[in-house]
Amino acid sequence: MLTNTKTLFVGLLRSFSVDCVCDVGSRDGDQSILFRDVLPEATVLAFEANDLNYRRMEADARLKAKRIHIFPKAVSDTNGVARFHITDVDYSNPAENRGTSSLLTSDTVKIKETVEVETCRIDDFLKTRFPTVSRVALWIDVEGAEYSVLKGMEGIRDKVVALHVETAERPFRPGQKTYAEVTALLREFGFVPAGSNIRRAIGWGDVVFIREALLETHAAIIRRCKRKALLGHWLPVDSTAVFLKDRFPAAYRALRKAYLRVGT
Repeated sequence: MLTNTKTLFVGLLRSFSVDCVCDVGSRDGDQSILFRDVLPEATVLAFEANDLNYRRMEADARLKAKRIHIFPKAVSDTNGVARFHITDVDYSNPAENRGTSSLLTSDTVKIKETVEVETCRIDDFLKTRFPTVSRVALWIDVEGAEYSVLKGMEGIRDKVVALHVETAERPFRPGQKTYAEVTALLREFGFVPAGSNIRRAIGWGDVVFIREALLETHAAIIRRCKRKALLGHWLPVDSTAVFLKDRFPAAYRALRKAYLRVGT
């Protein structure tokens, strides 16, 4: 059954008092701002390896005001350096999709340049830089490289509550692992799917995973989050927000406040 995965993930953040959210493949920090609004006291970390996006985020006063920590790193399963493929789009145009760069190559996306970027394992990064966090959630949108991100969280898997992962039923980039392979890895780590928006005709989308142990200890809370997410799928909340954001900002702000209140 299809669900609004963002609504489900946001509901889990608040329900389980998550104290650290990692926005992996952030692009512009918009999701990080949402996480801050949901969790005013949590640590919110945004990782963006595309330097063209990163510099725009560094200059964004909204992210500074929201206390978002921004890092120019590609989260992966190794600490070191890797080749990163920057998509050839107009980065000055907000209408362009500036979030399609990746550690993986592509046969369908035009590449502007390939550069070396610093990589990090999220488990080592959090243990070193934010050792006191105890309830972690990851939002992962890394254009096919999600399996490596997930492998790199093994050392903190007992701290992770929920994951929002963009994935695909078949590889869209050379080297990409499938949804089935992602699910198998996460089952080894103790996580199970809780909701998905993947349509069979399209074959890719987002999946929310939750720590399996929570299904027994917090079943009622999780059912409530799922019900709201199912409702969110049938109500055009996301598309309405996109339409209103630039055209009718006051209406957009009112919708956002209602979403934060009801959606969580």
